[in-house]
Amino acid sequence: MTRPTTPAPRHGRGRARSQARSHVLWRAAPRRLWRTPGWLLLVFVAATLLVSSAVAPALFVATARSTALTDRLDTARGAPFGPESGDLRVTWDAVLPPASEQVLMDRLNTLEGFSAPTVGAAGVGQSHTRKSLVRAGEVVDEGVLWYHDGAVEALGGDEDAEGIWLPEEIAGRLGIEVGDRVRIGLVSTFIASTGKLTPTVLAGTYETAPGSALPAVLADDPDSDRWYLPIDPEDPTGNSPLAIVGRATFDELVLATADSPLYIADLRLDPGISPDEALAAVDEIKQLGNDAYDGSQELARYLADAEPQGADLAVASGLPDIVFDSNQTATSARDQVRPYAVAGQVLAAALLVGGWVLLGRGRRREQVLASGLGVRPGEVAGLTALEVLPACVVAAPAGLGLALLGIALTGPSDATEVSATTPDLVRAGVAALVALLLMAATAAVSAAGMDRQARVSRLGGRRVVMPWGMALLVATVAVGIAVLGVDVARRSSTPLAMLLPVLVAATVALAVARVAGWARGRRTTRRGRGSARWLASRRTGTVLREITALTVVIAVALGLFGYSLTVRRGLDQGVDDKTAALVGARSTLKVDEDFRRQGMKVATTAPVERTSLVWRRGASIPPTFGEAPVLAIDPTTFADVADWGSSGTLDAGRELVPDLLEKAKGLPVILSGDPDQEVGDHGTLDFSGEFQVPFEVVGVVKAFPGAESDTGNTTVIINWRKLVTVLPPTVDPRKKLASSGDAGAFASWVWSDRGPADLRAVLDDDGIATNGRLDSSDQARVGSGLVAATWAAAYVLALGCVALALAVAASLVLALRLADRDAVSDVLLARMGFASGELARSRTWEVGYAVLTAVLAAGIATAALVLGPTVIDATATIPPLTRPRPDVTDVVVLVGVLVGIVLLAWLIGAQRARRRHPAEVLRGNG
Repeated sequence: MTRPTTPAPRHGRGRARSQARSHVLWRAAPRRLWRTPGWLLLVFVAATLLVSSAVAPALFVATARSTALTDRLDTARGAPFGPESGDLRVTWDAVLPPASEQVLMDRLNTLEGFSAPTVGAAGVGQSHTRKSLVRAGEVVDEGVLWYHDGAVEALGGDEDAEGIWLPEEIAGRLGIEVGDRVRIGLVSTFIASTGKLTPTVLAGTYETAPGSALPAVLADDPDSDRWYLPIDPEDPTGNSPLAIVGRATFDELVLATADSPLYIADLRLDPGISPDEALAAVDEIKQLGNDAYDGSQELARYLADAEPQGADLAVASGLPDIVFDSNQTATSARDQVRPYAVAGQVLAAALLVGGWVLLGRGRRREQVLASGLGVRPGEVAGLTALEVLPACVVAAPAGLGLALLGIALTGPSDATEVSATTPDLVRAGVAALVALLLMAATAAVSAAGMDRQARVSRLGGRRVVMPWGMALLVATVAVGIAVLGVDVARRSSTPLAMLLPVLVAATVALAVARVAGWARGRRTTRRGRGSARWLASRRTGTVLREITALTVVIAVALGLFGYSLTVRRGLDQGVDDKTAALVGARSTLKVDEDFRRQGMKVATTAPVERTSLVWRRGASIPPTFGEAPVLAIDPTTFADVADWGSSGTLDAGRELVPDLLEKAKGLPVILSGDPDQEVGDHGTLDFSGEFQVPFEVVGVVKAFPGAESDTGNTTVIINWRKLVTVLPPTVDPRKKLASSGDAGAFASWVWSDRGPADLRAVLDDDGIATNGRLDSSDQARVGSGLVAATWAAAYVLALGCVALALAVAASLVLALRLADRDAVSDVLLARMGFASGELARSRTWEVGYAVLTAVLAAGIATAALVLGPTVIDATATIPPLTRPRPDVTDVVVLVGVLVGIVLLAWLIGAQRARRRHPAEVLRGNG
């Protein structure tokens, strides 16, 4: 007889099943969002924008620094060694023993960012009392010892061979041939004695290049115009003939002749040097100069062994100033874009939070059910984190890529120079984590709020509604007063500068949305009964709170997008205007004596085509104290070469230039800046108490080309052709004794619309010295920080594109929300005879009403911001002020966005209407 089998206890199996059920929500969470592609796309876009807005500022600043350095080096490329060049020139003034020179060369070869040194040398002992000569028999001619790496080999000689190479014409005058004995050295110009001449041989002859002391075979070297050539003391504008020698011969002869040597090591900066490498190079340059004079350092001890006495070493490079300018530009760019960067992050976070709040409203029934089953807000946050984790993980690289693409397309550099570093990757990861935490926290707060509302409803309490309209109005007024209280030069750097446009756009949008909702609620549509438009008007009625909120979000986003278009245009044109006021023309070159002592025609006439002659000096306008810059221009040529900006602000000055030719009671003048005088006033220009010139004001303008190149509240623009006729002989440049070094002399400048290199070339061809100070528009943009404003303008446009993406995403949210809200009514209407296309068009009309309201609000907000006080001028110390500048294209763009969003809403409505199954909708109660 078998014993009956006792069934196994069921509590173990039940416990396992219960545990499995308790984890079902956690297992399903990562896949939940994928079942709603529209909301998934919205979450992904918002998270991507947040990551991009967090990463882009650092990328922007790094790229701005690199581009500023590159631009500055490009401007300095080819300039003479010294403060204008990024290359390095190291000089020493004595003959170093081989061991000492090897120590110096090793040090130079290890400098960061520079090529191997090219060494040259020349005798520099000539003066008005001593002359470097070459003698053969009784015939004497000029010749200065000169050496350069590779020069003797280029002439076909042997670097180590004895002897000197002379120009063919000098060898011919001396009557010597290769191999003949010659003597070279310094002689006194006051004593008949030939002085100390050292014997050597003629190693060879060379043909000189036209207009140069260099051999023809060396003159074509790309760097030959920057080599050091000894100056002829009797003619400072020319070079002495060269006696070219090898290095060993130079060292021997310079000591034997008691000439003063100058050794030069030229190091070219690597063209692709990075900002960090350039900064390291600057530190090493400074350390090199310090070690040369620090007796405790090896370099200083070796320099002390030079003959005939210790060598003094000097370094000359403009790289420290160039690196400083690029760092300042990057700092300026960072300060200018910080408000916009913060605004972009806030907008992206707002889209993220707002979208999740609305998604939570669509899941209200599920949340109520989950709360009843014991799922607490903390668990809701965890489930939400799992749900959005895949989207956030993908958003991190997507946001980084979007930031790189945005900086490459709209930033200060091209795509080949934009790269992400490890800190950028970390920022992207942190931003994605913040996006995840934001959505999790939003879900938890929303769940807690629903629980509280349920309890309040059961207790019979009343919900408190936040008066958002009044709060926005108060905040807008407060921030507006705060912004206007900040000095205009510092407004753009304050965070309130970007908060104000957001608040203005939000306040206007809320007001317009409520007025539009009230108007639609009051209006009854009797015509077209049964049409899609009629259905939309009947179903919308008074605008719901969530639709109003989304309309406001779309309006703010479109308002910021439209405002960014005007800001971008304003910043670009403002930089052009300020550059014109700083420099005056594309290129300006200071010339010294070329236009003096040669009569009226030379002192007033443009030297070559596409140039104009400008004379400058300071003067006071009694009774005002202090000097004002005076621009003495030629009205017949000035307007054609001057830079008049791009906004039209400086055009008033161009229209007044011909008035300087008219007759007046005194000399006619134009005043630029903030003068005390008005049109028609008379006054006197007092030139340092030496002489006075009466004038009559024929025009007053806010800005004029070149008016800001010198300090002063007012700049006087006067006709040079008339002014020169009343100058006293002591300062009249037409007189024979006129010199630029005299006290009170007018400085002469050539202005041109040519590029710097082109201007120098045409002046060189005309025989005009071009070694004076050169100012160009490109240099002014970098040196004054204006280039940072142009880059900030590009960043503003990128932020506007983010705002546009926010508007499109919010429209997507609106379309999805309306479709989900009216699912049941759509099914019922379909059974009543409405086709799916009519229902889709009805949804489109609803979205269209909201977006049209948003576009109207955005237009009003943009107009208010454009007409209000400017908050975008980061360089307000340089007039004229930069203002947002609207254009017809802005309106066209906004209308195009409106049409695009409405079409998107129609596509969404049509797709949802076709895919909706009536049985599922009615069974699920929507």
